[in-house]
Amino acid sequence: MIIAFQGVKGAYSEIAITKHFGEDAQGEGYATFEEVFDAVRDAKADFAVIPFENNVTGSISINYDLLLKSNLFIIAEVYVPIRHKLLSHPGNSLNSIKTVYSHPQALEQCRDFIKKGGFRAIPEFDTAGSAKLVKERGKSDEAAIASERCAKIYGLDILAQDIDVQKNFVTKFYVLCRKSDVPANQKGEKTLIVFRTKHYPGALVNCLQRLAKNGINLTKLESRPMPDNPGEYCFYVEFLGDEKDENVKLSLLEMGAASQFVRVLGCYPSSKNA
Repeated sequence: MIIAFQGVKGAYSEIAITKHFGEDAQGEGYATFEEVFDAVRDAKADFAVIPFENNVTGSISINYDLLLKSNLFIIAEVYVPIRHKLLSHPGNSLNSIKTVYSHPQALEQCRDFIKKGGFRAIPEFDTAGSAKLVKERGKSDEAAIASERCAKIYGLDILAQDIDVQKNFVTKFYVLCRKSDVPANQKGEKTLIVFRTKHYPGALVNCLQRLAKNGINLTKLESRPMPDNPGEYCFYVEFLGDEKDENVKLSLLEMGAASQFVRVLGCYPSSKNA
């Protein structure tokens, strides 16, 4: 079993893989999110584990767009606490560091620490890739902001712990697979759908009322521009319930009649623990 993720060894996505599948899971890193989706679609990987949102900066828009374009299906959600560390070469001290590498979002999340230390911040494509870069460059005045797992993988020391501005930062990942590979006994507690309304006053309210009148509780509502139709929007809705439940089936049938399209993107257990 191969699980695709974006990044290199030590990425937070790989941490999500081990949390869901176990430490023996075989993760395969890809350079971009597009390549991760393609790997599962083309059967080069069995599953993908991809970040979709966090509780500080919100949704990762590109991944919702890629999910809409793909035929992949969500079968699980995984919450991973993000705890950034400052990593550098064994024997280095914090006073020797001048330059810090990391993903732009991680640099922003650690902006107070970076400012206080007077470090020069250089953005890289991902956190784990930054740790790998620092290891390969071998310069004593350079460090990376990344996970504790990266320190073990790349033989780096942790010079500073928990340097985030936000101390309860959590990222939500989805586990994706081909629709044909969804486990037959899968029981969902949450369902994610996407729909596009027709053009008339109150169209969105009309669609959402189909859920409300059937006793369905929403946990997420978000609009996104349609990438191929400028000026047009679709709506992502997550709610409590399984797509096989009678009230959910009735709601989706009614929404299909009231909207331009409605599609189920996933049905999965609710993850209680971050």
